[in-house]
Amino acid sequence: MLGAPRRSAVISAIGVCSLVTVWLSSGRLQSTSLGSTIVSTIGQQKESIPQTAGIVSNGHLPAQASLYFNQVFSPGPADSYDFPALRKACDRAEWHEDVYLQCGGMFAGMTSIMSEVKGCFKMAVEAGTGLILPRIPIRDNTNLLDFQNNEDETGDAYMPYDQWFDAKHLIDSLERACPRMKVLHPDQLKPGHVHKVDVKNHWEIDVTKAPGYHFTVSHFWTGNPFRKFFDVEFAKLQKDHNNSGTGISVIKISALFLLYNITNDPTGGDLKLWNEIAMLIRFLEKPRKIVNQLLQHINRPYYGVHFRAENDSIWNSAEEQMNNDLDVLDKAWARYGESSTTGINSYKPLVYLACGDEKQVKMFADVGKTRGWEVTHKWELAQKSTNPETLKMINELAFDFQGAVDMGMMLQSWFFIGISGSAFSNTVAHARDPIGRYRWSSLEPEDDGGARSVLVTDGVQSSYPCCL
Repeated sequence: MLGAPRRSAVISAIGVCSLVTVWLSSGRLQSTSLGSTIVSTIGQQKESIPQTAGIVSNGHLPAQASLYFNQVFSPGPADSYDFPALRKACDRAEWHEDVYLQCGGMFAGMTSIMSEVKGCFKMAVEAGTGLILPRIPIRDNTNLLDFQNNEDETGDAYMPYDQWFDAKHLIDSLERACPRMKVLHPDQLKPGHVHKVDVKNHWEIDVTKAPGYHFTVSHFWTGNPFRKFFDVEFAKLQKDHNNSGTGISVIKISALFLLYNITNDPTGGDLKLWNEIAMLIRFLEKPRKIVNQLLQHINRPYYGVHFRAENDSIWNSAEEQMNNDLDVLDKAWARYGESSTTGINSYKPLVYLACGDEKQVKMFADVGKTRGWEVTHKWELAQKSTNPETLKMINELAFDFQGAVDMGMMLQSWFFIGISGSAFSNTVAHARDPIGRYRWSSLEPEDDGGARSVLVTDGVQSSYPCCL
């Protein structure tokens, strides 16, 4: 779906946001046919953890951040949510029966992929089509710059959506808020599937042919909606269509990185929709379980630091990042600690380090100790757990997939420190802010809405504030 030159450009551009991702277990999809519509449901393993989202206290988080954590990371089923912005968008869409978008072109680290998935879902809502769950490649476990994507989008690295995220949560949420959007598993298009769906038209729309499109320059917004482009291209496809027989029409389309500028809507409606689409993307049970087990072993407030020092890092050196982070920790404690009117207690908070390299974590912990900071991480907390399965579960995750655990821990921190050039850091900072966008450093005098976040300037990505 992407030519070789274009694919190389994508790899080069997404290199600035290579992130840790998470290995997720598989679900199973079943389908029943009701007349001319196809309703898909996903049966997953029964929850083996407490059936309550209240296992974690979110009292220190803004309400929107607490809601996001519940929808994406709660140990038991997420609370029922109405998705008002999504419902509004679906109600005003013009729906095409038996037409499905099949998104491709997704690859990179976890949070970059999450952004691409959001773009895919938004295209389907705007176009008024059904959705084929996307297949997404998981990058190499040791060479983190090898995203294992290819032109044909085939191979063992490509896993269906339900092996990355909770497809049941997606489908249940769509059934409530967007009931006309039908969802199919890609395996249902294969010969011999027990619930095979016939396809009468295989079509493709090339997003890069949209007038004025330039890669990494976000193209679609409320003043230049995707629906307008889709309608023109769909009309062309219908001139060459198969009216004989039965079946669906599948339109392949690339959900390219940073495709939408969702902050250009002066009404704020597009941002509200984007924030709700983000809550459709829920992690599977294993990382959710690990996050909530780790949180139970922290008995005091903690500050979260995204220490991007893995071997594929393209930002400042680990030492420079560490010194910058420790300086911000001191400033955050001076402003929000015991000396301020918003002091959390009389003792310094713990520091939780989000990093995929244990050696770099040890360096940070050793230096942090000399500056009066106690530093911990997922492996150390798991070792303290009375449940030996916690550490085992973490270690069973592929190196590149442990980031979901760290993401959950960053969301729950009392103060978050990241770097401006990282999609992971920006995703966390956006989710912590009540408006769904990182507005400014919480060390500034302006009101931060309770977000308590700082992105240290390092590898600035100018499109992340508007479009991630």
